[in-house]
Amino acid sequence: MCGVIDNRRTIIGYNSNNTESSTSFEFSGRYTFNLSRCWTDSDYKNWKQEKFFPLNSNRGSIVYMVMTGDRNLRSRCDVIMCTVGVTLHPSRLFFVGETSSDSRLPVYDVVTPETRRPVDRAGSMQKLARGLAMLVKVIQKSRYKDEIQWIMVMDDDTFVSPRNLQLLVSQYDPQRSLMIGQSTCGVGFCGGAGYVISKALFNQFPSFIEECQPMPGIFPSDQFVPYCIKNRTQVQIVDRKEFNSQPPDFYSTELGYNDHPDGFGRAVSFHYISPAARYVALWRLHQAYMKAR
Repeated sequence: MCGVIDNRRTIIGYNSNNTESSTSFEFSGRYTFNLSRCWTDSDYKNWKQEKFFPLNSNRGSIVYMVMTGDRNLRSRCDVIMCTVGVTLHPSRLFFVGETSSDSRLPVYDVVTPETRRPVDRAGSMQKLARGLAMLVKVIQKSRYKDEIQWIMVMDDDTFVSPRNLQLLVSQYDPQRSLMIGQSTCGVGFCGGAGYVISKALFNQFPSFIEECQPMPGIFPSDQFVPYCIKNRTQVQIVDRKEFNSQPPDFYSTELGYNDHPDGFGRAVSFHYISPAARYVALWRLHQAYMKAR
């Protein structure tokens, strides 16, 4: 297998026998990422068995919930696994969508059985509320439940820096009801930028979260679910400039400067990072920066 990045912040790849190899690119007029070799069934088995995670390492306090769909499992989610995902402990990463099993991903079907398949945009709006309901139940039954203090909600084309996010949440008390992200996109969050939910808040979800539904004028799930949570709890919404709802090149434009009028922080996330080659390139730059620090 190639393209995996280890926890020493070094760009390396692993074959099935754990020997190093280089990331594979094909040349046909331009460079493209060879996705078929990025993440395999055997890699997933090794990941689940914690073979990629250093012994006695800190598992971190954040669980990542990635919202996805069937058409993106290979084109986007495999890329997440062979970059960000491989650095995370198996108890810290979940994909929610419309598939109940996959040979390469820890994915859960959270769409109601009566929903028409293939799932359209309206059907996909269930995934956030039902995914949070599922994930909180998993966390509460987990042997790591005392370690987990935050849930990060993100899309399958969202680039995330686990180290930068851990630094950001360390500034806050997870025993307070908090949602932290880019909250400049209406009544909820700029969903593609991702946002984190504190333990004090997500522990309240089992009593109501699946009742959160689209409403007139508030249809996207990153709008109506936070709106529902705000109406049901005493949550504090925190806007942070480290969350970015657009890709990096957008922020060199006039619109991009206006998106963060108070400047930029140490980036936690960027949205719309596709195709695979672009995601991998950004991850490699991120890893090189982290290694140099």
